[in-house]
Order: sequence, then C-alpha cells, then structure tokens
Amino acid sequence: MNLYKKYEPDNGYIRIIESGEMGIMGLDFGILNLGVGESFFEDTGDNEVMLIVLGGQCELLVGHNGNKAHGLIGERANVFGGEAYRASVPYRTTYEILAHDEPAEVAVCKAPSFLETAAVILEPGDDFNRGEHALMVSETPIHSISGEAICFYRFAPAEGHASQRIYSEVHSFEQSMNLRHNNVLALPKGYHADLVESKARLYCLQICYS
Repeated sequence: MNLYKKYEPDNGYIRIIESGEMGIMGLDFGILNLGVGESFFEDTGDNEVMLIVLGGQCELLVGHNGNKAHGLIGERANVFGGEAYRASVPYRTTYEILAHDEPAEVAVCKAPSFLETAAVILEPGDDFNRGEHALMVSETPIHSISGEAICFYRFAPAEGHASQRIYSEVHSFEQSMNLRHNNVLALPKGYHADLVESKARLYCLQICYS
C-alpha cells in the first residue's frame, strides 16, 4: 500500500491529494505557486479552506471585493523562517490570492464543512476557536500521528531525510519509509505514523479534521 507522494513544484495550483484518494475520504491538499503579477481565484464550494503561506507575501481577498476579509499575508522566506500567516475561508465563499512584489507559495488545505464561520486572517502567533472549525492545520512537527491526516514534509538542507514507521493493528500493516524533501504522507483512518530518526531540520505541515 503506497501512502506517499512526491510534490514536484510548478507554477500555478498543484492538487496533490484529493478526497477519496489513497484512503483519504475527506481531506484535500494542494500547493499554489504564484509569480510576480499572478493571481488565483477559487470558490470553496462545500469545503472549509485553510491557507498557509509557506513563503513570500501575497494579497488575499475573501468574498466579493474582499468584503469578508482582506489583507496582506506572508512575511517569511520559507517554512524555516518563523511561524506562518494563515487564513480560514468558510464554505460557499470566493477568495482571490494576488502576488504583487514577490513570488508566493501557499498551501491550500480543504475539508468538507457546512459550519457558519467567519473568514479570518491569522498573523503569526494568532489562534482562533478550533471548536468552530472542522479543519485543523498545524506546523508543529509531531513524532506520532494518527489518521485520518495528510502531512507535508520539508528538510533543511533539502538533501536531509528521516525514517518513519507506518503501522495499523486493525489492518495488520507495518512499513518503514525514508522521508525526503517535499514528501506528502496520506495516512488513512486506523493507521499510525511514528518518526524514528531525522537527519536534518524537519518541517511538517499536518492537516486533519474533526
């Protein structure tokens, strides 16, 4: 059973894992790369969306002309440059991301939700009432993870790697994996992942939902 994908950076939006793929039944994950002067527009549909600025800075407009939330997001050069700017966008809402003076890389995390929540932009260190949201996203490296979850990994230096053990008592499954830069783990419900050893500085973006 293959639980890993390799993200290959490219211009525009790259959808990496969609709901129903690799045993993941609700979560959806992709990465958006915008060059200077480029933009991206989307309607969230029946999903709650969390945007995490991995690097660079961009302008975010949520709702028509930004009437739900509007601001500049992002200030770090890369994922190892401090905490991220994040933005939560509720279901059935449009949003647009514009890169003005520098390129921007943004993780786009989705989960089905019909919760009536407000759009909110979170600066580094800000938090919000998680009880009002179905989608949970964390940048804190977690050594033990339980599914259903998607994890995106980066290393500094990029040549670094780590060992990870995947197992499930329910499904009588066990596998050891050598994690690399830009690996994405899709961990289905009933599976667990333990980080055994890391040979470099490790970044992990973990996405799950309640």
